[in-house]
Amino acid sequence: MRLFPVIATTSLLLTAGCGTPREAATTAGAGPLDTLRTRAEASGYTETSRYAEVRAFLDAVAVASEDIHLTTFGETVEGRALPLAVWGAPAATPEAVRATGKTRVLVFANIHAGEVAGKEALLALLRDLARGDFAAWADSLVLLAAPIYNADGNERIAYDNRPLQLGPVGGMGTRTNAQGLDLNRDFTKLAAPESRALVGLMNAYDPHVVVDLHTTDGTLMAYHLTYAPPLHPNTPGEIDEELWERWLPAVTEGAEVEAGWAFYHYGNVPGTFGEPVTVPRGWYSFDYRPRFGTNYAGLRNRFGILSEVYSYAPFDERVAASRLFVEEVLDYAWEHAGRVRDLTEAADAASVVGDTLAVRATWAALLDPVEILLGAADTVYHPVTNEPMLRRRDVRLPEAMPAFIRFEPTETERAPAGYLVPAARTEVLDLLDAHGIRHRPAVAPATAEAFAIDSVSVAERAFQGRRAVTLHGRWQPPQGVPDPAGEAYEYVPLNQPLGRLAFTLLEPRSDDGVVAWAVLPEEVLHAGSLYPIRRVHHPLP
Repeated sequence: MRLFPVIATTSLLLTAGCGTPREAATTAGAGPLDTLRTRAEASGYTETSRYAEVRAFLDAVAVASEDIHLTTFGETVEGRALPLAVWGAPAATPEAVRATGKTRVLVFANIHAGEVAGKEALLALLRDLARGDFAAWADSLVLLAAPIYNADGNERIAYDNRPLQLGPVGGMGTRTNAQGLDLNRDFTKLAAPESRALVGLMNAYDPHVVVDLHTTDGTLMAYHLTYAPPLHPNTPGEIDEELWERWLPAVTEGAEVEAGWAFYHYGNVPGTFGEPVTVPRGWYSFDYRPRFGTNYAGLRNRFGILSEVYSYAPFDERVAASRLFVEEVLDYAWEHAGRVRDLTEAADAASVVGDTLAVRATWAALLDPVEILLGAADTVYHPVTNEPMLRRRDVRLPEAMPAFIRFEPTETERAPAGYLVPAARTEVLDLLDAHGIRHRPAVAPATAEAFAIDSVSVAERAFQGRRAVTLHGRWQPPQGVPDPAGEAYEYVPLNQPLGRLAFTLLEPRSDDGVVAWAVLPEEVLHAGSLYPIRRVHHPLP
């Protein structure tokens, strides 16, 4: 597969001056596709596209090609419509896309609006698809492309939003949305309208594959890009195996063949920048919880794939590496389209009832040490602010070390047949609805269990607008549970495609559910009380 050219030579735009971060301008006109350029390309990779430029670019691509269809999938806090481009289907509606029977791949970028390489790479890929590149993919794939997810953050361009990152020197957006929320910590609580919109897109279009494009500014390393599959221990085993054993190794090999670039599993070596170290030296991944998008995709029985291009590589190389990664992922999805669909459908059909599932987990090292390619960087200075930036050196410094890139359970529960949510707990039911989890009215049977709360721990500081809650206690056998006195409930069966996600949201000891995120009001969770959500081990009629 060919490598996307690093620098475009023809420009529809003039490079902005360096006085202040540039204002929005129209990037795209009605010209032919071979002269259409992203803001990054046109500025010689000194700038990134603003929201209006992204919309204009997508409009130009759609006007020039019958293969690209545009729609929107929600709005931001500040009312910006979130654009979605669809390729490989006759129209952009969920019904038209699902009716194709093809493997559906969602790629979204700019969830952190200072990490802009994925946005520019995805725009350029759409342009080239529109002019006929990779036409063979269309026989088996539908691409759903959302290049500017955190659109409000994208408009808050400043020079200092990503300290030490090597450009674009014209500035970039903020990590958070207009509420100050990190959207890649919001996939379980869904507190932001953008998060609800993206999960709504997943419910409507049901992509088999979800790819999330980021930029990492951690350890000094020789990798141009690191990646991760879903990391939660409850990810379906067949999906986990396909990504670990076949898909991601194929992407790694493709990057080395195409560009001579090293790709590997996401990680960092603690202490790289002099921070205190409390763990053994090793290569540590990030987190397993489904508040992160690709982990969330795994609990939806889908292939989640995280991309983290390297912050200290030049901006043009970051765009090219993001583009190459997406191409390699799509190429594998095309070559194995039937298998991808079969594995997700099998996971949907399999019940988790009676399985032992993790409610909490921790890092686990691979069986053998891994030769990690560390690197080095030089300090350079921003042409306007004179603030330091880091530029990677083209060196590979291998070091064998433990790779803590898996997670193992530290606490488990046997998955029940389902949960009983009081009908009065509308905040919980609304969240289940937003995730697409099915439930129905029911009467609590005499066999329902209740969780007796011994104590409640509440974090001193808020995180993402919530103070984390932890319950301590035990499930009581039915004979010890007070009669619910005819209270109305909604029954949430775990024998449904989103059973793994429902378990994580509703189990009281889960570290990423309705308890942990303080969805339930404080007055219903106190020592000596019962967790209001009950569970049953036999399916209700």
